[in-house]
Amino acid sequence: MKYETILVEKKEHIAILTLNRPEKLNAVNPQLKKDVYQALKELESDADVRVVIMTGAGRAFSVGGDMEAIGSIDSGIEGAIGFEEEEKLLNFDKPVIAAINGYALGDGFQHALLCDIIIASEKAIFGCIGARIGALCHVAVWALAGVVGRNRAAELLLACDQISAEEAYRIGLVNKVVPHHELMPAALEMAKKIMKSAPLSIKYTKRMLRMGLFAADVKSSMQEGLSATFGSEDIKEAAKAFMEKREPEFRGR
Repeated sequence: MKYETILVEKKEHIAILTLNRPEKLNAVNPQLKKDVYQALKELESDADVRVVIMTGAGRAFSVGGDMEAIGSIDSGIEGAIGFEEEEKLLNFDKPVIAAINGYALGDGFQHALLCDIIIASEKAIFGCIGARIGALCHVAVWALAGVVGRNRAAELLLACDQISAEEAYRIGLVNKVVPHHELMPAALEMAKKIMKSAPLSIKYTKRMLRMGLFAADVKSSMQEGLSATFGSEDIKEAAKAFMEKREPEFRGR
């Protein structure tokens, strides 16, 4: 199947899903989210595919939400884009390796966080930038602390610092950092290692690893936060400031 914003290649039981809006640094818009969801749905049901590698075309994995798309949201979460692809990544029963080739910010960071293993190019840059644009890093707020610890997660989420691949490795966010030209070979090598294990064992190991990650009260709080931020004046101001190439002036409403 052909997609508008992603590429999918299959070889030797491995599927490579490439975010393909390089002219926008793979910024996440509604179409990309739909394409990723549909591709994951199809790959999960494809018995020939045993491991998925997710990467980005060009200089970025993804710089996060497309500010033009965010600026077009009229009001509330009802007018926002859905999160089906993130839920599909969370519940995906096959291993997913993130091959981070450049910037992984905001939604891009969160997509990587939902993968099972992260391999980063030495050129990779990571950052939770939700609060800087009046939004909410709705995945990282509940998943990141379990990876890097509560205090480090709080710093990344509140200060919105961008960190290098080496720093991401130091704090346990990524599994491995490799020279840029070795990124895809390293991801493929990891995929082939995983494929030596029994598929059913992999499937149920993944299910047990994610048990308890997403409790009902977390989901309720996340929905409340999303409704508040996507309907705020601040997020509209952030989108306007982005278009006007200036710093936003947030008012907390």
